Amino acid sequence: MSGPRAFHVTERETANLILEEGFLGSWGDVGYGVYFWTNETVCRAYAKQGGWDGLVEDPVVLVVEDQSLIPINLSDLPAGWDRDLYASMLWRPMEEDDPDTSWRPETLHLLNPASPDEAPPNLIRYHLRITYPVQASGT
Repeated sequence: MSGPRAFHVTERETANLILEEGFLGSWGDVGYGVYFWTNETVCRAYAKQGGWDGLVEDPVVLVVEDQSLIPINLSDLPAGWDRDLYASMLWRPMEEDDPDTSWRPETLHLLNPASPDEAPPNLIRYHLRITYPVQASGT
């Protein structure tokens, strides 16, 4: 039994690791975990823009289905943030105390690379944080 269908943007190289080993969590807008779009068109436009900071050079979209995905609780967002931007997002909370633990969704695969029409620009905002932890060298 699978849960909602959702989309995650990442680098191609990272996607290959996720497909093999599962997702690692990281800090995002409402906590430690993994963040997803529910709207494929918005997600593809987000990928085309290179993610929230424009630095994703070889973006791909992963598709997941899993019952543990939950909507972002709008009351967890800081005051003044546009809550409408989070209406098409889900997340999968993870334990920050165990950052090496991976999560494998019930269904996980790469999205077909064919592109639909772009999303309207007002659907994309870049303060959404979808990142992966970086291992510090020498520590």
